[in-house]
Amino acid sequence: MSKMIRTALGVIEGFVQNQVEKYLGIPFAEPPVGALRFKTAVAKQPWDGILQAKGFRKDPIQLNLIRDFSHYSEDCLYLNIWVPAERDEKLPVMVWIPGGAYANGGAGCDVPEGPAMYDGTRIAADAQAVVVSVSYRLNAFGFLNLHRYAEELDDHVGMKDIIEALRWVRQNIAAFGGDPENVTLFGESAGGGAISALLFCDEAKPYFDKAIIESNCWESFYDEEMEDMVCRKYLEFCGLTTEEAADIRKLSYEQLGEAHKKLDQYMFNDYFLRCSFAPVIDGVFLREFPTLSAMEQQDKAVLVGSNHDEGYFQVLAYQIGPDRTERLRDVLMQLVPEEDRKRLLSAYHFPAWEALGDLLTDVMYTFPKIRFAEHMSRAGKAPVYVYRYDYVTPFQKKYHMKACHVSELLALFPVVTSPFGDWGRGDEEQLEKIGRRMRRYFGAFARSGKPEAEGLTEWLPYDEKDRHTLVIAEEDRLEKDPEGEVRRLYEGIDRVEI
Repeated sequence: MSKMIRTALGVIEGFVQNQVEKYLGIPFAEPPVGALRFKTAVAKQPWDGILQAKGFRKDPIQLNLIRDFSHYSEDCLYLNIWVPAERDEKLPVMVWIPGGAYANGGAGCDVPEGPAMYDGTRIAADAQAVVVSVSYRLNAFGFLNLHRYAEELDDHVGMKDIIEALRWVRQNIAAFGGDPENVTLFGESAGGGAISALLFCDEAKPYFDKAIIESNCWESFYDEEMEDMVCRKYLEFCGLTTEEAADIRKLSYEQLGEAHKKLDQYMFNDYFLRCSFAPVIDGVFLREFPTLSAMEQQDKAVLVGSNHDEGYFQVLAYQIGPDRTERLRDVLMQLVPEEDRKRLLSAYHFPAWEALGDLLTDVMYTFPKIRFAEHMSRAGKAPVYVYRYDYVTPFQKKYHMKACHVSELLALFPVVTSPFGDWGRGDEEQLEKIGRRMRRYFGAFARSGKPEAEGLTEWLPYDEKDRHTLVIAEEDRLEKDPEGEVRRLYEGIDRVEI
């Protein structure tokens, strides 16, 4: 059944399915092509007639070793909306920021009918919220800051795409039944990283009220010195000098993709798991590194978590065996002072590949998550709630993946598309039970700032006395300091720069 919505920009036609209204492929900005390539997003102008919003748009241009560029599009600034069909009041709004190392992913699909990796239907229904998913420019198109070399190119354009989407939500979401004064960002991996950075962005501050940060690789941010190195390397791989930076707009996807491959290889060899592209903490647009902030101005409630064995994802994805673990360990920890490095590494059983998985989990996810929560609770400006996701599917057990990166998404959405959807095949019933609880926790937090709902395990805020952490598994439980061993190991260290 079709459903019409009149917004300030024009009429949008979506459809109703399974008691949820769906509006797919809505443009929130003008296409960032031609003269707008590598430029800050321009707000979408009003349209005449009826905008058909019944199919997903393609994900942003990205490098994929299996699919060619025809599966993606530079015209990518679109969002999708899911709304419970039965509602009696304004609903909280939950805006999903997808992950993918700031280089891959998106909120769309290469075919309009889907399935997309992120389908907000069940979250909208169980959270009783208006769910919005957003695509933003990735890789060189969104996270290469070249303005210092060419005035006609802009910086931070991927992050500014997200802010432009949030402006669109603020101006239009009431027409869909959402409360523009109650907006929660939620996202995983690089999506969670982008959200953690936006907590310290004055331009973004008016457009959201709370944040849910899942599986953030907390150190995947650049300072200006590192960003300068990355930009110079990428231009070099493009065959350009810094004086010729503006000519990047003339290069084909194939040329940009080849430069991306070379940059990935360079970063892997010299920095291991540092993202090739990342937000830049410049002290102006993005004010502070999230794990180093004293949180003096951070007054938004946050729900933050990670998975029990995050780093096993990277070890298995790169097929890292015992013959390479020690070299990659040393690359990963090269910026850590020698005394601290020796003490930390003595706790891991190298050269076993599992030791690298455990180290990655602690350095990139668990330890910085704890630091963030400590600083937030100490500042006392807003509550912070902490979780750890422990559930392992039979598929993951079979392939020794444990509760690695991406695991919680199998339950939350759930993810059914390959390759990640394969991890949950045959375990749908258990994942649905866990996922429904997660959607209700998240929905309650989006509504009130507290993850409390009837029939759910009590979830208390984190503080440095009790360190309450919700462990999400077959049966949820609230524990005090379940990651205390990691916390004590990294005592006295504020950041492990990778």
